[in-house]
Amino acid sequence: MARRYKIYTAETGTAYQYFFASSRGVNRPEGQGAGSDYIFVVTRNQKPPFILRVFISERALGAWRQAHGRDLDSNEMYAVAKMRLFRAFDEIDCLRGDGLNLLVDEGNVEELLAPLNL
Repeated sequence: MARRYKIYTAETGTAYQYFFASSRGVNRPEGQGAGSDYIFVVTRNQKPPFILRVFISERALGAWRQAHGRDLDSNEMYAVAKMRLFRAFDEIDCLRGDGLNLLVDEGNVEELLAPLNL
């Protein structure tokens, strides 16, 4: 199946192309605990593609549930992963670095979802 790249122009003016590849449940040994990885394939300025992982921690989901009295559905989980990806595009110059993992945790889940008015 051919993937269609989407385009995002960062606040820095850099144009990124990306597509969502997959998601999977994981348990992070770095002390982040259980959660889900959302895996995106990204290219910048027509350079070779690389993979970025957005980790949504179970702690973030628990904080959302406690604040809003409900769980995030699968579309909302994808939305928060994508919002974290966009923030990285806007704020981090060198995303290609090995092992770069973007995190959604209890400290940023609310602000990432705020623009979506959920």
